[in-house]
Amino acid sequence: AMNLFCNALLWLATLNLRPFAALTLSAAPSLLRGHTEAQYLATVADQTAAATFGSRYVFGVLDQNEVSIPLRLNLVLSPRLSLQLYTQALLSAGKYPALRELATPRTYDFPVYGVDAGTIARDPDLPASYVIDPDGGGAAPPFRLAIPDFNLKSLRVNAVLRWEFRPGSAAYVVWTQRRQDATNPGDHSFGRDLGDLLGAPPDDVFMVKIAWWLGR
Repeated sequence: AMNLFCNALLWLATLNLRPFAALTLSAAPSLLRGHTEAQYLATVADQTAAATFGSRYVFGVLDQNEVSIPLRLNLVLSPRLSLQLYTQALLSAGKYPALRELATPRTYDFPVYGVDAGTIARDPDLPASYVIDPDGGGAAPPFRLAIPDFNLKSLRVNAVLRWEFRPGSAAYVVWTQRRQDATNPGDHSFGRDLGDLLGAPPDDVFMVKIAWWLGR
C-alpha cells in the first residue's frame, strides 16, 4: 500500500542461551513504533472531484506500535532423540487520528476531513464505519468508510519431536498451533493484548510421519 512521510523507530535485541550442552534457547524480540502522515486507504468514485479526475483518494495519519517475539528451542535428548520448538508472537496495533484526501495530483496537499474540508462522523447505523461528506453539504455525495483502526494479534507454534529408531529411519511427531485476536482496535496495551492473544481459541494440528530406510 502507498504511504508518504513515514518514520519509524525500531528496537531489536538478540538473546542466545545454553543452560546446558543439550539445550539451546534463542530469542529476537523487536519493537516498532511508526508514524505515517499519509497512508493510502481507499479510492472513492466521485464525478465532482474534478481536480483528481473523478475519484477521491483517501489517506490517513497512522500511528502504529508493533511487537514481535520469536522464540526458538533445540533440545537434544540423545543422538537419536531431539525436540525442536519455534514460536512467533506478533502484536500490531494502529490508530488513525485523522483521515484526509489528496487535493491535487503531484502535490503533497492532504486536507483533513472535519478540519480542512467537509465533515466526518461515526455512522449511527454502522458503528464500525465513518460517514464522510467531502464538501460539507455541497454537491459531492457523502460516502462510508470502514474505521481503519486495527489491533491484530497472532501466535504461531511449531514443535517437532524426532526419534531415529533405527539407522536411517526416523519417526516425527509434529504439533502446530495458531491463535488470532483482533479486539480493541486502535488501542495498544502490551499486557492486555498478550493476555487476549493467549486466551484466544487455538487451532491445533497433530501429525505423525515415519521415514523408513529400505536398505539392502
